[in-house]
Amino acid sequence: MIRLRLGILSLLLLPAACTAPPERPLSPVYDRHERGDRTTVAVRPFYWRDEGPDGTKVNVFGPLIRWRENDAYRRFFAFPNVFYSARKDDPRWSFMFFPLLFLGHDDFLVFPLAGVARGLLGIHELKLYTPLYARTKSVRRPGKTPVVFITHHVLWPILAWGSDDRPHGRRKFRVWPFYGRSTRGAVAHEEVESTDVDGGSEKDNANEERSGFVLWPFYTWRKGKERDEFFVFPFYGRKTTPTREETTVMFPFYHRVEDHLSGFRDVALWPFYRRAGGTDQGEIRRLWPFYQYVRAGTSTNEFKAWPFWRRRYIETDREFARHTYFVPFYKRIDRVSKHDGRRHRKTTVWPFARVENYADGTREIAVPVLLPHDGPKYREVAETVGPLVRLYHRRAQPNGDRETSILFGLIQNRRKGANKKTHILGGLLGWGRQDGQRYFRFLWALRLRLGKRA
Repeated sequence: MIRLRLGILSLLLLPAACTAPPERPLSPVYDRHERGDRTTVAVRPFYWRDEGPDGTKVNVFGPLIRWRENDAYRRFFAFPNVFYSARKDDPRWSFMFFPLLFLGHDDFLVFPLAGVARGLLGIHELKLYTPLYARTKSVRRPGKTPVVFITHHVLWPILAWGSDDRPHGRRKFRVWPFYGRSTRGAVAHEEVESTDVDGGSEKDNANEERSGFVLWPFYTWRKGKERDEFFVFPFYGRKTTPTREETTVMFPFYHRVEDHLSGFRDVALWPFYRRAGGTDQGEIRRLWPFYQYVRAGTSTNEFKAWPFWRRRYIETDREFARHTYFVPFYKRIDRVSKHDGRRHRKTTVWPFARVENYADGTREIAVPVLLPHDGPKYREVAETVGPLVRLYHRRAQPNGDRETSILFGLIQNRRKGANKKTHILGGLLGWGRQDGQRYFRFLWALRLRLGKRA
């Protein structure tokens, strides 16, 4: 009996799988949308593809596998190990199987055995000869003369020493965590002068900066012409420059900053109290967890009864935005363009509904909402599985086109220009009007015309 029922079910689904063309989707499993020059295809919950003028985006199993491509680059991610990136205007490319393998245009590194890699983890060049020894190279360009700093590592991070091979330049030595010392001369500060016979100058010596540690991180220090600082972790630290003083006591509980040049003053008793201000550029008032107010220029950020209620006013060169949150249940965003005055509004009551009015006049309603934070990046991930749990979704454009999905996409209504169609179970039953001709559809493949062509 069970086999008979499965056989009947397969026969019922076969017409939908074989005869449903792209414009007749079997939602919520399969769906295809075409809006102008943008096409979106979804085979839920496995596959989602969005293609438009700004490029192509593909998600496989939500965020686990992603492909991104546009006019500038190609990128592939397979969480958590695989990463590939290549720019179309540059022959260089990179592939990483973290943390074992790194390949590139002219790079090959098998960690921790041997190889060479450029640009890995922000390092200009890394050469690994054995698991015991490695050499890194960084390049700086003060003025017109490049400065190359080479560091040798033995049993990283225990023993390291490096130099840029310049008199009064940069030097480094470390036996971690017992002792370390570093010297930065004038070259490191991008100051180049004529030198004497020995290759140095008086200004080089005057601008030299030294830093180091003993039993890291318990004692660290840095000293130069315009800087003097030390820290005995976590008890006491002090930093002094000609215009600024900072004091830390029992890190991170007490911190005090005073800027003599601008008049800015900041006193914090973390995390309960903070008071900062003294300039027109910004101020901070905090009495945690009851209240906090932060102003930076003309933008503000405040909360009451942390972490529940929060409000932000953000002004940029392009727009003015207001954000209101009652975490995690309520969010409202209102943006106004300074260029043309167009407004973008979004209200989310999680997990019940989201109502969004776009700047171009498009209005969208979704019930329920899968994620508390459903910005564009998060929506790309949720779109792979979102319609499987969506009871109602409606998108109406200012030209009159609209799309409505009810009960996980089992009931759909679409209107584009004078054409209309309503489908139940992807076409088990359906009716509509196409090119002035009304029709009735059943059993997915059978279609009956009604009335005369208008």
